[in-house]
Amino acid sequence: MNHSLADRTKFYRKALKLAKRSHWFEKVNRHYHNLEGYEPFSTVSQSLAGNLFGLESSLITGRLTVEDLAQNFAGNQVSLSAWTLAHNPFPVWWLDKDLFEAFEASDLPKAIADLRISVPFGIIMLPRDRIINPDNDSCNWVFFQYLPQGFRFPVMRFGLDIIESMPFKCDHFKWATILKNGGSYASIIELAGDQLIHGDFDIINGGVIDANEDRDLEQQFQDRLEKIVLQTLLYLQVRPDDLISPTKVSVSTKGQGFGGGKAKSDRLTPLIVGQKFQPQTERTSHNPHSTHATPRTHWRRGHWRRVAMGEGRQERKWRWIQPVLVNG
Repeated sequence: MNHSLADRTKFYRKALKLAKRSHWFEKVNRHYHNLEGYEPFSTVSQSLAGNLFGLESSLITGRLTVEDLAQNFAGNQVSLSAWTLAHNPFPVWWLDKDLFEAFEASDLPKAIADLRISVPFGIIMLPRDRIINPDNDSCNWVFFQYLPQGFRFPVMRFGLDIIESMPFKCDHFKWATILKNGGSYASIIELAGDQLIHGDFDIINGGVIDANEDRDLEQQFQDRLEKIVLQTLLYLQVRPDDLISPTKVSVSTKGQGFGGGKAKSDRLTPLIVGQKFQPQTERTSHNPHSTHATPRTHWRRGHWRRVAMGEGRQERKWRWIQPVLVNG
């Protein structure tokens, strides 16, 4: 049945209320302090629980089959991500707002050799409403996962339904997310030597009559999100010391409610990627004798490169040449 984006959003928010009362919510929720400028983690937990709750209900009632799920790449991968988080401990990292802006002003190389990920999977919390898809829906968090050669996704069991997957023939990297109003995205990237090899993607609007169908816009959105995720992991590879608790916690009470739940003293303190990061700035002085105007505020773009180090300069390590905000 066809419906509008507004209809889908209303349905999704009703489903989230039901999901919060399900056992899935308790499995994925972590009681973190809320930080201003970021979605409460409980909202992320609701989205993940809603995915599993909806999948379980649809399979049990026959509205969805295992074969149907296999045909929906993003939906299947988001469900596998949610299942993984529901059955394992996992880290959550908040990406510093200034570092996010610097990543936006930096270029990621096409070849990424020697990408080392310190954890098998986790969640990166993004500054709220900074990355928007073509349907004006915001991405406020993203799940990431390293998939080594031979890795097989966990078997998902819902009643009599069993969902299995084949092992990977080489190393891959995956990201997945659920947007604020319910849209799902996912990507699996083959790490072939120094190259990142992407598979094809399809736009599946699920009967939403006013959803975007411009493949170029969708690709730009996914490329932008992927660039932030990969740079976050590269940054932690060169700056593993910069994943720490905030020196000054700016706590928001949104979504934490009053009474019940975890006391403030029992809540987990977020870990910030880029707590020590200092943006680089430069101011150019205006020459009163020049006919040229003072350059407007702009970014001198940053980039990543591998540099030779060690004995005989045989070792290669990543180095980030930071962007510079000129006349900011």
